[in-house]
Amino acid sequence: MTTPLIERLATAVRDTARPVTDEDRADLTAFLPLAQVYAQTCGIAFDESRSLALAVHALAFVRRVRDAEHLDALDDQLAAEVAPGRMAAVRSLLDTYCTARDFPVRDTEVLLLALHFEAAAQLQHHSTAQA
Repeated sequence: MTTPLIERLATAVRDTARPVTDEDRADLTAFLPLAQVYAQTCGIAFDESRSLALAVHALAFVRRVRDAEHLDALDDQLAAEVAPGRMAAVRSLLDTYCTARDFPVRDTEVLLLALHFEAAAQLQHHSTAQA
């Protein structure tokens, strides 16, 4: 199964060193709905550009999970850019996906995904404030 967003992602990266595979599509089909439900729950609307950015991040993430790779730690100061409570909520989202795959979620993954939601929320807030 695939979605229009996954196919847009596949088109965007098809000429790269690692185009989207069927295995990627299956993993994204499991992961992206979790992210979309979280965004809807928080009232965060992703425009096409932010949706594609999230999908690109998700592609790299599901590949890291599948390959049991972990990212290096990031500066803790970056977490100050994230709304209170978002880190815990995003950790829960990632745990939902990763527990069945026996992949321990580290703070770096939580922060990177939380920053996507934060950027979309701030963009939405600024757009609403200007309207």
